[in-house]
Amino acid sequence: MMHIPTQFKKIVHNKRAQILLPAVMLAPIFILVVYLLFETSKLSMTKVRQQFALDNGAYSQMSATSGYLNAVAMVNGPLPYRVMQEGARPAKLVKRLGYEGDDEYTVFDAFYMAGAFPVAGPNKGTGQGGAVKKFKPSPESNDWGFSYYGKTRANWEKENPSSSAGSVGTEDEDADAYVMTIKEIADNYFFSGTAIALPNIKDYLTTYLRTGSIYKSHTYSYKDIVYKSRMFRESYWLNTKDCTRKDCGKQAAATLDRYILETVPFEISEPLRFYVTGDYGGASDKAGTYHSGSYAIPIYPGKDLGTKFFQFAYLNAKSRKLLKQLSRGVVLKQKYKLPDNRFNINLTQRYQPYVRNTISVSCPRRGNNCVWPNPISKYSVKVGP
Repeated sequence: MMHIPTQFKKIVHNKRAQILLPAVMLAPIFILVVYLLFETSKLSMTKVRQQFALDNGAYSQMSATSGYLNAVAMVNGPLPYRVMQEGARPAKLVKRLGYEGDDEYTVFDAFYMAGAFPVAGPNKGTGQGGAVKKFKPSPESNDWGFSYYGKTRANWEKENPSSSAGSVGTEDEDADAYVMTIKEIADNYFFSGTAIALPNIKDYLTTYLRTGSIYKSHTYSYKDIVYKSRMFRESYWLNTKDCTRKDCGKQAAATLDRYILETVPFEISEPLRFYVTGDYGGASDKAGTYHSGSYAIPIYPGKDLGTKFFQFAYLNAKSRKLLKQLSRGVVLKQKYKLPDNRFNINLTQRYQPYVRNTISVSCPRRGNNCVWPNPISKYSVKVGP
């Protein structure tokens, strides 16, 4: 029979020893739990960081897309309309002596009724500039009603517009030209070349040349930002720093690359024709006398302006199809690598973790085309699970 020393017996029966021994036995388990909590926290933080990087990158990339679409919609209608609304002077044109018509017209009407630019609002049937100019679309409205006067540009007001020079011309010489001021007004009102017409024609041409320049600048910027999902990859890299700039978010970027949109500028290369009232005696802008009838001023875009004359931009067929898909939402997935752990288990290979979201770009219109015709700058971005 084994002899147990008396001293050891005392230790065993000691109350402190009864607590210490289980504690010593549980210490490895406690350490293991701490390791598990620490490693689990690392996994959780990694996923949160990857999810944020995916959401932030996708939102940044699609914000560039929605911003570009809104900018194109603005130059297609609201911008030139507002400039002509504020800049066309004088407010009212004077009738020539002997003309018995009751209509009142402005410089705004002389351009608008010829189809020189689209306007917003319901008062477009009469051609009375005073009525049109009073309309200010509500910011809450989802349809600002931008269109050209009557049927002057019927072939333009389509998702896939076609050119039709001379669509409002009444003279044989107008067959191959775009009429930009109405001949009837120049015939019967003092729309004098020197005093009234020429300064406003210059302002009109300048407005659309600058509008075209703005469109080209936005297009260049958009293509540079979204080229190979540059915006998305940069944002993803800044939020994770566990990959190279070229490889960050590669899987999701491949999906985003399929949703780069294209717009087509609608430009005029045919001659422009402006009808004005002839000056006679230096007083053709006054009522009563010196109205010498109308004559045409031709402008050749290539020769006189040095470029084709921009009017608006529209989405090509492929981009319109992509926009319909974007309105429903596009699912993005991105695999990522889990950090190493103290147990030397390759969790990335075993579980193949990934993050995902759904990104959409939409405007309040059926077909998700608010660029052209009837433009309205109300595209927005939404990121969901």
